[in-house]
Amino acid sequence: MYTNESFCFQNSTIAHECSSCSYGPLCQFTTAYYSITSLQTFLCSFESIPNILLLSILFLGSLCNLFSIGTFCQRSTREMGSGIYRLWISIVGQFGLIVVISHILLEKTHNKTIGCFSMEYLRKALHALYDSLTACIACERTMVIYEGISFNKIGSRRVAKLVIPMLFVYHFINILYDPFIRQLNDSSDRSWCILKFNDYSTGIFESARNIVHFTIPYFLNLILPIFWIITLTKQKTRLHRTTSTWVNFRNVIHTYKHTVISCYILVLLNTPRFIFTFYLTCIKQQWQNTAYITAYFLSMVPFTANLLIFVLLSPKYRPDFFDFIQRIVRYMHRKQYELT
Repeated sequence: MYTNESFCFQNSTIAHECSSCSYGPLCQFTTAYYSITSLQTFLCSFESIPNILLLSILFLGSLCNLFSIGTFCQRSTREMGSGIYRLWISIVGQFGLIVVISHILLEKTHNKTIGCFSMEYLRKALHALYDSLTACIACERTMVIYEGISFNKIGSRRVAKLVIPMLFVYHFINILYDPFIRQLNDSSDRSWCILKFNDYSTGIFESARNIVHFTIPYFLNLILPIFWIITLTKQKTRLHRTTSTWVNFRNVIHTYKHTVISCYILVLLNTPRFIFTFYLTCIKQQWQNTAYITAYFLSMVPFTANLLIFVLLSPKYRPDFFDFIQRIVRYMHRKQYELT
């Protein structure tokens, strides 16, 4: 048992003791759905976040995402499906960044209706879609390694153009019920954005959906790079019998380190969320609230880091990025020359 005074999202002038996983002035809310049901619930003091910090994150993140989008808009970067996935990852990441920052700014202006019914829906759909697209890159890389020189680049582009719309439709329809089961409840000191499930099965579905949409991409990005390394090392050992397995292993790591690092950056940023999602199913203390929201925001760092993860780390796409920058510089010089 614990009181509402234990931590900020339970702050109220009325003190009640709540059962496990419940909170609020009347113990009417719960944290037991393996996900953040509302950012407003956890970040109860949006006013303490400086606007200059939010706008700086939005500006820098948008700049990086636009550079990434510009890079993958070049035809040379989309010879395979992975280039198309990276393009849409950058686009989805940009929209996800805009949604999260806009949500916080709306909360600061006390416009909670849009944040509760629209921004929460978009945040959840875009975050799940982003994770799924990163898993698609890992899966395609696995097919490239498995099929070798027989890999069909044109076929991979066709698959990507088919899979991406399907993922969009799936993730946005899959939680279409979300705005319709949300309620904005007023207590004596604040408003609460909550999910109101009409039956037990809907709550079970929400929990299962959150677990599946997060854990599958997480484990694909965690396990598949290990498969790549083992498979490529075996292939090199068969081809170069005079070279030791250890030397072949090091050569594989050196050759594909950028791809492995990209996957494990995503894994690293999502690991705290993975741990706390299952360890902190029920938030009972202030440190748990802080740990959970910190882990969740770490998992959203890739929204602002697509340029680093998918462009700058890749020896294949890095030259295309510099070529894109040179085109921008030449265009600006030409415009400046025309004006003079």
